[in-house]
Amino acid sequence: MKDQEHILIYQDSGVLHLAINRPEKKNALSSVMYAAMAKALKDSVTDESIKVVLIHGTQEAFSAGNDLKDFNNRDANEPSPAATLLYELYNYPKPIVGAVSGVAVGIGVTMLLHFDLVYASETYFKMPFVDLGVCPEGGSSLIIPQLAGHRKAAELLMLGEAFNTETAINIGIVNQQLDKSEVFDFALSKAKALALKPQNALRASKKLLKASGQAILHDVIKNELVIFAQLLQSEESIAARTKK
Repeated sequence: MKDQEHILIYQDSGVLHLAINRPEKKNALSSVMYAAMAKALKDSVTDESIKVVLIHGTQEAFSAGNDLKDFNNRDANEPSPAATLLYELYNYPKPIVGAVSGVAVGIGVTMLLHFDLVYASETYFKMPFVDLGVCPEGGSSLIIPQLAGHRKAAELLMLGEAFNTETAINIGIVNQQLDKSEVFDFALSKAKALALKPQNALRASKKLLKASGQAILHDVIKNELVIFAQLLQSEESIAARTKK
């Protein structure tokens, strides 16, 4: 096991674990953490010993989203580390399973949209992009309306309303709710089950399942990131982050 700035990366029974482990900040993600996750995903694509990826946080938090201090210190001329991770998730050819507990905010929600299976305990979900003076990212402006319809998407992405695990299941973000003490082991059991499947067939199935929307989703993610970066430098976004 190795700790790369609060990302624990290890392998077990064909499953690559990416564990977000910054509990004192509710697993808020920094640039270094994004980079560590993105590199682990990229490196694992050609590692045939890795069949499946399991991404999880702690029992108290999956991720509270982007560390706001990172927003304030970000160089607008440099590529966004969060964007790099989102593209790795979008392109990843092997199954990704998520185990979610406690809190999932901002990119802590939108990254789930690129997982194949998600299991959660009772969790506080929220996508407060507008409240921070920015816009949806990670393809959420396309995927959330597709899953939930425009009006529900407006509640979640424009009003930024919080929602619970039951709603996340009804929308289609989460597969199943479990007790906080059970969710990690259950998600791991599903990841290990996938790791035992015929791998060529499994990856072909994932590719087919995602094929119809991949081209437009790539363009949506790219466009979101351009607008997000512009808004991040705006007076209203800076003012909103200053209040936090």
